[in-house]
Parts: sequence; structure tokens; C-alpha cells
Amino acid sequence: MLAACLSFWLSPAPQGQPEVEYWGHYARVGPGLGFVVNHDSYGYLEVAQEPGRLLRPQEVRQSRPLYALLGAAVGYPLTAALAGAGRLGLAPRWPPGEVRFYGFYSGYVLLNGLALLASLLLFRGLFERLTAGRGPAWQLYAGAWVLVANPITKAFFWTAHQQMLAFLVPLFCLWLALAAGRRVGRGGALAGLAFGLGWLPLIYGSFVLAWPALAYGAWRAGAARRRGWGLAGRLLLSAGLFALPTLLWIALLRAVGTTYYNHEALRYHQLVWLLDAAARPGLGAAVAAKLGSYLASLHLMAGWLLGAVALLGATWWRQQHRPALFPLLPAPAAVALGWVGGCFIVFFALLGYYPERLAYTLLPLVLCLLAGLLPHWPARYARPVALATAAGWHLYVLLSYGPFS
Repeated sequence: MLAACLSFWLSPAPQGQPEVEYWGHYARVGPGLGFVVNHDSYGYLEVAQEPGRLLRPQEVRQSRPLYALLGAAVGYPLTAALAGAGRLGLAPRWPPGEVRFYGFYSGYVLLNGLALLASLLLFRGLFERLTAGRGPAWQLYAGAWVLVANPITKAFFWTAHQQMLAFLVPLFCLWLALAAGRRVGRGGALAGLAFGLGWLPLIYGSFVLAWPALAYGAWRAGAARRRGWGLAGRLLLSAGLFALPTLLWIALLRAVGTTYYNHEALRYHQLVWLLDAAARPGLGAAVAAKLGSYLASLHLMAGWLLGAVALLGATWWRQQHRPALFPLLPAPAAVALGWVGGCFIVFFALLGYYPERLAYTLLPLVLCLLAGLLPHWPARYARPVALATAAGWHLYVLLSYGPFS
């Protein structure tokens, strides 16, 4: 992971072309080495250094307060450690302002690393479920290689931002959909789990999709026990408990005289565009236009999506003409993958704001599908193709100009 992320310091530096979206500045580490510091980083650093800013009116990070608190939790100890190292002569004696900058900035990079590491661990666990234990190590490492060497890590690993969570969220939701059924079968486990998971959207907005994953796991467990309306009531209660942490946060803001501010909804009209469109004639045309924009934003993922569909069709065809020793995908994992993938596609299609980086949220789920299909093919053919694809993808991302934000 670290080697792949360090390799992106070798990527072409931004040249200032007006047609390339560029929101940041280039930090030169050495001759031919550097990375882009996203301008959003300064907002993250400010709110981590002064968490009380979250209570101010129209604070940009107000809808994701827990991520700012995580930044404070790692930033303050690292700042103290840097200051102590400076006094001991183990680090430069920077002025206090620079010590705070480097301490909190390093804290956010550490959070990026932990998020990516957690994604890899989840992928490893899901790999076992999707391959029913038949997947060789080279398959795991080929998928993990793609997961760490991609445009998102290139643009955001070395800056203070939240985009590294774009890989963690879909993998976590898939893991939750598969694991929740064993944990919500009795007592108040579903209610407690829903309330605990409800804090995650206060870290990153896409964690709202954790509830559909939890609901799927609960439904699967309930269906096995033939529960009907009782399960529906429990799911409805769990939805309310899942929303409760956000409602508590909004209530706290109101208590101190601040109106809740969601920067993404107000500036980019994420999801709220549906309400605006419903109030005017031509709702169908507006939705169709947005869906067209969403499909256009997937062009960077087109190769992976088409490759996954082609491999799925070829594997299915191969199974129809050869004796199959094991199913195309393990049934529980296949249904969970379809459910979670569908939820992410619908959610992001209706978001109404389609920067290209959000398209890569589907990449971990595509890699999970590929992981489940590759064991059906002889290793002497699949291994060189998979490893060459991962290496070629890394090289392509490394040598490409951009993305920078």
C-alpha cells in the first residue's frame, strides 16, 4: 500500500492547463517528486484544530462533524510529538504555526492510510466469502493492487480529505450485508446495531447506505425464521434509530442557536434537486437528464464495468458447457453483492452531482465480482492476465496527467 502511494510522487506535476480541473497546489518533495495539496485541506485542518467551529453557522464541515473530531484526535498528539521532537533536536524547530500545520496534516494522512488499510482488510475477508475459500493468493493481491493504485489514491492519499473513504464504504456495506444476519437474530441486536451504525453518516455521507445493507442482513435472517410483519416493524424501528444520531446533532446545533448546514445539499443540490424538480413540470425529463449525466460520469470506469460484465457472461457460458464443481458465485454473497451494488448505483444516480471521482466508488464492488469469477478459470491463463492487468493499470494511472482534485 505504501509503495503504491509513494509511487504517485513520480506522476506528472500539474502544468496549469485551464481545461484540467485543479483545486490545489503542488507540493514539491524533491527533484521530480511531489503531490497535490487539495485546497479543501485547509478547511479540514482549521476545524480539527478548533472543533468549536462546527457549531458556527454555515460551517462547511458541519454535516460531517465526527470526521473533524477524528482529525483532532490524531492531530493534537502528533502536533505535541513534533513539538517535543523539535525541542530534543530530532526534528526541525518549526514555529508553532508550522508545527500545528504539519501535525494536523500528518494526522489526516494517517487517517487516509487507516481507511485504505481497513478497505484492504475488508476486501481480504470478502475475498474468502466470494470465492468460498477457493481463491489463490495471487488473485487477492491482484485485486488489492488495483484497490490501492488508482486515481483516487493518486489525488487524495497525500492530502487532508475524505475521499479515501470512498473505497471503505462500499466494502463495509457488503461485509455488513453478509455479516449482519448472524448478529440481528435475537433481542435488541438490530436496534442497537442500527443506532451504532447511525453515527457513521456523521463521518462520511455515503455511510447512509449502511442501513440498506443492515436491512438486507436482517431480512435474510428474518426470512430464514419466517417472520413477517414483526420483522417489518423491527426494520422500521431500526431506520428511526439509524437516523437518530443525525437528529441529535441537528438538535444540539439548534440548542446553541445554529441552523444545521449541509454544504453538499445547498451548494451542489445533492438529492434535494429531486424536491425542486418535483415542484415543477417535467419531472421525468429532469430525472432522465440527471441519469444521463450519471452514466456519462462512469466513462472512466467503463473498462472495468465492461470487463466485469464480459467475464460474468463468459464464466456463465463456460459453466453451461462444462461440468460445474461449484456455483458461479456463492448464493448469499451473490445476492448481497447485487443488493449493495444496486443501492450504490441508485443512490449515486439520484445524487444529482457527478464529479468523475465518485464513479470510482463502484470499483471495490467490481473487484469483488471479479474475485468471485476468477477461480472458475485455469490459473495458467487467469494469473498472468490478472497480474498484467493490475500492473498495467498501476502504470497507466502513474503516468497519466491528473487527476489533481
